[in-house]
Formats: sequence, structure tokens, C-alpha cells
Amino acid sequence: MGKQNAYSVLVVIGLIVSLFTGMFCLEPYIVKNARANPGNVSEQWNNATTLNVTVLYREPRFNWYDFQYNQSGTWVSRLNAQSDVNDSAEYRFIVNISSDSGWENITYINITAWYDQGNDNSVYNQTLGGNMNLFLQYENLTGTAVWKMLWPNGGEVTSDRYSERVVRDPVGSPRFTECHNLTFSFVPGYQFRYAPGDGGWDTTHNATNDPQSWNFKIYASNEQGYVSWIQDEFGIYSYTEIVSAGWPSIYAYPGENATAENNITLVTRSNGNYSLSVDVGNLTHRTHPTANISRKRIWLRGGDLDISSNYTTFTDLLYLYGAVATYHRNQANGTSLTTSDVEYKCNIPLGQIAGEYTAPIRYHLKTT
Repeated sequence: MGKQNAYSVLVVIGLIVSLFTGMFCLEPYIVKNARANPGNVSEQWNNATTLNVTVLYREPRFNWYDFQYNQSGTWVSRLNAQSDVNDSAEYRFIVNISSDSGWENITYINITAWYDQGNDNSVYNQTLGGNMNLFLQYENLTGTAVWKMLWPNGGEVTSDRYSERVVRDPVGSPRFTECHNLTFSFVPGYQFRYAPGDGGWDTTHNATNDPQSWNFKIYASNEQGYVSWIQDEFGIYSYTEIVSAGWPSIYAYPGENATAENNITLVTRSNGNYSLSVDVGNLTHRTHPTANISRKRIWLRGGDLDISSNYTTFTDLLYLYGAVATYHRNQANGTSLTTSDVEYKCNIPLGQIAGEYTAPIRYHLKTT
């Protein structure tokens, strides 16, 4: 045991000494210092990173918009131009809107449109009437869209086709921005107000600078109360139609100023200021062409013609609405005008031959 302890002590001593002398290495222990690129390193550039700044809007952003006509399935822009109304032509407002706070932050998107009465400073519903004002709404308070036509409500316009599509905003933030396309379709009725413009349409976008047009504004609001809006305009062609006219019949004796059995009814449509005149020819006997009754003996009243009046010459006209170069104001509401108080009278001369007489009636409805 004594020898083994002695050997163990010698081994330990040898290991300790080798740490300093390198006795177990093939060469003496040498401490080496190495440097890959000897010399001064005075500077260095790093261009691998960028500063990223994202500009976000508190209010909703309008990217683009249009007013379009459905031309056999293809939507064609009708901004700053006149369009037809015939109770079947379909139009739509289409708008692309972004929200940098997420779409759930959007509360309302309202579209108001109105005939400007020749004044581009006019506003929605300043002149009341279903044929001169339009209000469409998109409501987003619960996460489920609610579409409404708030005005008109008398059938002057029909609106039941809406759509919403999620799209990408090319300049928005992928993290924060949501972008939607919204379309509001509607069909204007026959008396949707005529709007010829001022004779030369200015095609500047987001502007109302053509009097005698339809102006519109699209508003977008969010939960924080921020509101954005754009404005523009479009025109409407005139529409004029005499839908129906009754057939007056008079039974009378010579010397009698007789009234027709019943008043007749006229149904007309005009989407602007209008006049309605009546021209009646001479009464001609059915079998005796020379046994006539002069048109001067025919009397008429109805519409705005409150007092029964007769034709005084062979060429004059009687007006139920308006007069020569004077026009009745357009119908603010409704899709047609019914005039049911048209009364005809005839003053039969003494000695007039018995029998049936007829006279042509020509109604002339004019829109301006």
C-alpha cells in the first residue's frame, strides 16, 4: 500500500508539471497570438435596414367612385352626362372606400342626390319632393350591413339591389387597412327630374359646377365621428308621355249649351316643367259633311283652367296647364299626373241638323 501511494503521488506531480512545461506534447508549449487582418479598422457601413413609417388616416378614405348606367349588362359611366328615365333604366353609385382602423370602424355611408334648381350651392331636400331628392344608406353598426333607401318613399324611385365586396387597397397598410367596394343600384321613375345641365358639361371630378343638374354627395363616417365626403353630378334627359285620354260624349238639343255626360280623365307624365294644350277641330256631321258646328261653340275647363272657356278663333289653343311660353312647375312627387276634371261643353245652334257629330282632339304635352 505504501508503494502504491508513492506512485500515485508521483503521477499527480507529473501532470501538474506538464501544464507548465509541455512535457507530454511533441513540441514545447508555446503561447501564440494570431490576427487575421493585421492593421487598423477605422469604419464600417451597414445598409441592410430601413426606417418604416406608415401613415394612417383617422377618417375613411375614398379611393374612387362613379355613377353608372346598366347598358345590357355592362356598367357605363354617366358622370357629367345626361341619362334616360323610363322606369326601367338602371343606374348605380359605386364607391371604393378604405378604413385604416378596420372595416368594423365604419358606421355609415350615405348617398344624397338632388336636383340643384339651377344653383350649385343648393343642398339635399332644400326643395322637397320624391322626384327631386334621393337618399341611399349603408349602415354598419352591428357587423351585418343594412341597406336602405330613406327617400323617396312614394314609388318615384325603386332600389333593391346592393352589393359589397372586400378588395385590396394598393396603398393601404396590410396590418391596419380594410377596403370595400359598395354599389347602390336604383331605377328612377318616369318623372325623375329633368336635368339638362348648362349646355356644356364640365368633367372635373369631385366638383359640382354645372347648374340645372343632379348633384350628389357620398359621406362616410366612423365610430370616432370622423367624416369624409366627395361630390359630383349627372344629368337626366326629358321624358314626356300622354298615357291616356278619355272620350267625351255630349247629348244635346238645339239652343242648349250642353255638358258632356262625364268629365274625362287625362293621365300624363313629364319630368320637367310642362304645358298641356288642347286643340279641337270643327264638329262634322257623320253623314252630312256640310252640316258642321264651329269649334268656337266648344267650351273646355279642367286642370289649371278653372273657368270654362271657349275657342275664339280657328287656330287658338286652350291650356289645361301653363300657357304660351309659360310652364307649370314639375311634379314634385308621383310617377304620373292624373287630371280627372276635364269637362267639355258644346253650344248647339238653333236649327242644327240632328245626328252624330265628331271633332278631332289634339292634346299637346311639352316638357322644358
